This record gives sequence, structure tokens and C-alpha cells, in this order.
Amino acid sequence: MQKLGKIEKPSLAKFRHGRKLFCVPLIPYLQSEEAQEDFQEKVSLYWKQANEQVSNLEKVGKITCVYHESITSNGESAMNAMKRINEKCYQFVKAKLEQGARLEVVEDRETLDEYLDWSICLSVIGRSQKVVNQIIDFQGKVAKRRYDHIAKRIKETLEDDEAGLLIMTEENRMSLQSYLPSDIQVFLVHPPALNDIRRWFREQLLNQTRKIKDG
Repeated sequence: MQKLGKIEKPSLAKFRHGRKLFCVPLIPYLQSEEAQEDFQEKVSLYWKQANEQVSNLEKVGKITCVYHESITSNGESAMNAMKRINEKCYQFVKAKLEQGARLEVVEDRETLDEYLDWSICLSVIGRSQKVVNQIIDFQGKVAKRRYDHIAKRIKETLEDDEAGLLIMTEENRMSLQSYLPSDIQVFLVHPPALNDIRRWFREQLLNQTRKIKDG
């Protein structure tokens, strides 16, 4: 697994051959009326930096496939769903498709729905540890099916010497990692603005906790 950094020219040749997967973290998106102006600026900067870093990575392979978690259809309906999830990400993907990349569906709708339902259950149940443990077990089994399916779809659609773009939350990408074929070179994209966004969310959570304590 390669971490994104400065790719020296003498090293380019060794990365050009073989399948490559550029992984961009999918960050939480807040509608404009919900988000503060400083957060919106951080998000815009994040996607600008992500685009710059991915463009730099394309020196070792132009992106031919785009994979986006939670998208279960193709064509216009897929782009509309993506736009609802994250406007900035939608614009980023749209630009790659206009440059010749194709969008490949990696999610199975039924499996994804089951995974999300168990996640919702886990978020509202907490009085019985026994119930919590059972939900975690059920969700874990579905998660394995989900990651296995995503990895299989990437394996089937990413051809020799092609480069793919995977947009997925860091937590899910880390879980997916061990399911991916060993011959796929994974490059992690980490825009500097990501740290600022994480800090912003931590501060918001801390402020909410303080308000609750203060009554």
C-alpha cells in the first residue's frame, strides 16, 4: 500500500504497470443552511486538494474506473444520488467521468440496506448489552458480505494496468483493505484539509457535550 507523497520521476515506471486504486476519503457533508461558513470553506479546500493530489497520481495511470460507496445504480440516477450525498464529491466525480472514466457500481442494494438498517439499530439501542452485542454480531456478518462484494466488483471491473478511483469513508476503506486482490496497488489520498475537518467535527462534538452538561 502506497501513501501519497511526492512521486519522484525515477520511480514512476515501477508504478505504471499493474492495477492501481486511488482512495479518496468520503467526508461528511452538511447542507449549506446547517454548516458554518468556515466549514464550507474547509470542504471546498479539501476537494480542491484531493483533485490536485489525484491528478498528480494520474502520472502513473489515468483513472478509467470510479467507485463510490453507497451508490447502487448507474447512469443519471447514480449521479443524482451522489449529488444528494455530497455536492462537492459529485462535482469531483463528474469531472473524472467527463475526462473519460466510467462509473462502476460496487454495492449490492439489498446488502447495503441490511447493513444500514443494523447501523441504525445500533445507534438507537443501548439499554441491554446483550441486544447490543447481538446487533454488532449481525452487522458484522453483513459487513463481511458487503466488503466481499465490493472487492469482487473491483476485481472484475479494474483491468490490467488500469487505475481506479475509490471514494469511501476511511473507516470503511480500512475494513475493505484486506478483501482487495493482492495485485492491486493501493494509494491513499490524504489532503491536508482533512485534518482541519476532523478537528472541526471534534470541536462541534465537544461543544454539544458541554451544552448537555451545562443543562
